[in-house]
Amino acid sequence: MNKITFFLISIVFLLASCESANLHMITLDELVASFEKQQLVINENKKFSNNNIFRIKLNGVRPSPYELDGKLLSVYIYNSAKKREKGLEDFRNKTATMNTVSYNVYEVENVLIFYVYEHDMSMEVEFDDAIKEALSELKGK
Repeated sequence: MNKITFFLISIVFLLASCESANLHMITLDELVASFEKQQLVINENKKFSNNNIFRIKLNGVRPSPYELDGKLLSVYIYNSAKKREKGLEDFRNKTATMNTVSYNVYEVENVLIFYVYEHDMSMEVEFDDAIKEALSELKGK
């Protein structure tokens, strides 16, 4: 009987240690709060066309469309960092032969974001540092 009890307790500890090794899953609310903390005003905006390449389903996830200074901020929330990576890979495969507008990609934990600023790629992106700061605050929470 003691061996069975020891075995079951060992399994519970093993499962608990695997659970804690997973990265924190960032929620959409946490992301929005982090943007607000950086004084980035983002508003949900479903007016952006569903036919827009930055609104397509990637690795099974459809994005939440937001607007930052009139530009599309497409937010994908995945169940894991691995699924987020596959989402970005999916995007690259789907757009490999396309001529897309200017955009930046941001990744943190399980979140993939496209900020579609649509101007000359040689120009500095106005909100780039603030977006990076907002996402770095979420890393490892």
